[in-house]
Amino acid sequence: LRTILTLNKEISINISIDDIRNISTMKLLEHELNNFPKDKTGKIVFELLESEGIENYDEVRDFISLVKSYGSKIAIDDFGSGYSNFSHIINLDIDFIKIDASLIKNIDKDRNSEFIVKLIVDFAKKTDIKTIVEFVHSKEVYDKVKELGIDYSQGYYFSEPKEISAFL
Repeated sequence: LRTILTLNKEISINISIDDIRNISTMKLLEHELNNFPKDKTGKIVFELLESEGIENYDEVRDFISLVKSYGSKIAIDDFGSGYSNFSHIINLDIDFIKIDASLIKNIDKDRNSEFIVKLIVDFAKKTDIKTIVEFVHSKEVYDKVKELGIDYSQGYYFSEPKEISAFL
């Protein structure tokens, strides 16, 4: 985390409910966040991994409150897959919904995926939450997600994944 925070880039860190429940992990995270100014910690987006394990919203809300006090943001990762649901969005103070790749990879050809993504985007706009899609792999897919009003895109159409060392 210390190396990442020295970069002048916005970064995302995946975090699971097990990480949030791990006292040592949380102490380390808070220690690291304490050692950097908000202009650095404000560039971190913590992506809550899709999970069936969010039963106790208080511990997740406490985590969100902690990282937001440092200026960091929260995303729900892989929304639209597995156990993700709108109750997570309603019960948590999140900044982004990251729509699962399974809904995006064929969105230029699959009307059902387009319909579901449009519903998610409409919901997000009404609740003032930004949307991110992954798996944008072609101009056709990118054009479709732009048409649907998605805020941010990522995928091979823009760049292949890079090691952190490429940014240092």
